[in-house]
Amino acid sequence: MKYPECQRCGRLSPRLSLAGNLTISMFKFIIGGLTGSKGLIADGVHSIADAVSSFFVLIALKISGKPKDESHPFGHGKVEYISTVSASLFIFICAAAILLDALHSFKTGNHKIPGSAALLATIISLIYSWLMYSSNTCAGTQLNSPAMLADAAESKADSLTSVAVLLGILGAKLGCIYADTIAALVVAIFVFHISMGMFLAGVHGLIDISINKDTLEDIRGLCMSIKGVEGVRSIRSRCMGQTCQVDVDIDVLKSKTILETHTLTEQVKNVVLARINGIDSVFVSTFPVNKWRLWN
Repeated sequence: MKYPECQRCGRLSPRLSLAGNLTISMFKFIIGGLTGSKGLIADGVHSIADAVSSFFVLIALKISGKPKDESHPFGHGKVEYISTVSASLFIFICAAAILLDALHSFKTGNHKIPGSAALLATIISLIYSWLMYSSNTCAGTQLNSPAMLADAAESKADSLTSVAVLLGILGAKLGCIYADTIAALVVAIFVFHISMGMFLAGVHGLIDISINKDTLEDIRGLCMSIKGVEGVRSIRSRCMGQTCQVDVDIDVLKSKTILETHTLTEQVKNVVLARINGIDSVFVSTFPVNKWRLWN
């Protein structure tokens, strides 16, 4: 974490996101209904999806924060990936509802030019969504939380769809009667895209996604910097929510005593835990080697 306040921000951001998305969705529904803006109503459905996503994040963070126990020796971090997959499925359904409504409007020819209040409501929505995106991205990055980053991606998508709705309302007012309905279609496409991204991210996490290659190379370099480590055979890792586990296989001279080898493994563990953020546990295996093999 960059600052001590990141933990507090991480607890606060999902709550603000949930309350804000519920409020802004009702605001969009009311103004969209009064002004006849299908794009704004579709954006309201998107905000409802955001609120559900934030709700899943709150539950996931509460469960994943539980300490390790006998039944869960590696913690409860994977619940964040389950939360991400669950939220993505609900968001996908919302996107389908928006799409079907927009296609129905094209089929029936039911197009209405939105009132001016829809413009102001969309601008307010755009500002709010971008603020939530910035807050959740910062907190999610510092805490290495996949669930919070997924929620941030939802807020970013909401801000982009608000731009599409804004353009649609302006287009309708300038004489293009289809513009607002087209904006609703654009919203549906954006929501489909973000739901698929969230779904794939959640699935990858559930099948033990690895730490990125650059971090693995940093771990290798740290191991090799310790006197007594003759080589690094392999490094395996898996991420479980906000934390990751690392397994390292190192070469140690056969001439070293059991105590010296044990001390060396503890050094490797401590330096990786101290220097690499997001690592929860390090398991070190040693392989005895002869000097002449190293020279060859």
